Amino acid sequence: MEALAPRIITRYIIREQVPALVIGLLFFTFIMMLNRIFTIADLIINRRVDGWLVFKLFLYMLPITISFTVPMSVLISAVMALSRLSADSEITALRACGVSVYRIIKPVLVSGFVVFLMVLAFNETLFVYSNRTYNQLFVQILRSSPTSVLEPKMFTTVGDKTIWVGQIEREVERLGDIMIYNRNPAGGWDIIRAQEGLWKQNADGSKSLIMYRGKIFSSDFDKATFSYLDFSNGSAEVLMTESKIDYTEDRDVINPHEHDSAGLLARLRAHPKSYRNDRNVALNWIEFFKKHAVPFSCFVFSVIGAPIGIFSTRSGRGVGFGVSIFIFFAYYVFFVGGQSMAVRGDVHPALGVWFTNFLFMLIGVLLIVFKERLDTANIDIHALAGRWQALVARFRKRRET
Repeated sequence: MEALAPRIITRYIIREQVPALVIGLLFFTFIMMLNRIFTIADLIINRRVDGWLVFKLFLYMLPITISFTVPMSVLISAVMALSRLSADSEITALRACGVSVYRIIKPVLVSGFVVFLMVLAFNETLFVYSNRTYNQLFVQILRSSPTSVLEPKMFTTVGDKTIWVGQIEREVERLGDIMIYNRNPAGGWDIIRAQEGLWKQNADGSKSLIMYRGKIFSSDFDKATFSYLDFSNGSAEVLMTESKIDYTEDRDVINPHEHDSAGLLARLRAHPKSYRNDRNVALNWIEFFKKHAVPFSCFVFSVIGAPIGIFSTRSGRGVGFGVSIFIFFAYYVFFVGGQSMAVRGDVHPALGVWFTNFLFMLIGVLLIVFKERLDTANIDIHALAGRWQALVARFRKRRET
């Protein structure tokens, strides 16, 4: 029976954790997809985009979303499972039977590590494929109806360009108050400002934006020069979509989401530039390290979530859920802050991406050690108190006799 006890404890805790993991995954995925569902409905109903094309777009959004909601679900399951056991005094009963904190949280840590390996494999395969196919479908929608992907008074990335539009007349595909930002070959920026624009269908299947009454501003970082072209009495044409050529990986612009770690590393090494001098290089290195850091956060959340769940002696699942949201929010703030510092070149991309994992892992380990020593100290105190009471009772008995 003693040999089976660890197995029984493991099965009991995992059985408590799995439902919370599944419910958390469904809940967070639904919340993150809710806004996209309304966007997809708008594409079909108001913008008359092909329904089957939009439905496939939605399907390929799911793996991309799940890769980010799984770590959140692992944290929820770790905190809520152990907080329920703690609130029902089952943790106290296990500790009274001599089971250490390390033994109690071991199933949670093992499950977190297993999920980490699964998400890592997921990000290197299905996540990459979904991103690539999603971008292909996006290009198809852009070719059929370029105006459908634009929102008035919002920035939208279209290929290698960023476009801002003040007014949109979707019926005639007319745009008003246009600004387009585009990186030029000289390393500077081309900024186009126009009062009006109309879409033009090209013979090869691509679409161009013909703009009227505007100016083009260009900067050349290599020569430290600035120039502009006024076409107030004419027009300017900008190719906004790709041609009939198939969507392949042989494009000059690297989209890091469309490559696995090996492919991304090979392409970065083929163009050796410092992350301090090139923002695109920094972004690509950040994406490379995120492919491993985001899955590893599953294990990190297990490490920090397990002791927090045990500490929740009176709260139960309700407060455990709230604590999980707070922890994830704090993690997200540090994670985004580290990436921002890496983009600016203040820190190495590896440090900017991995620092949050190291910080929260350290906090989790310290909490685990603190909880084990605290419980051990309490057990020793109770033992000493029991011995002292026994001595007092024996002394009183002798005194009475």
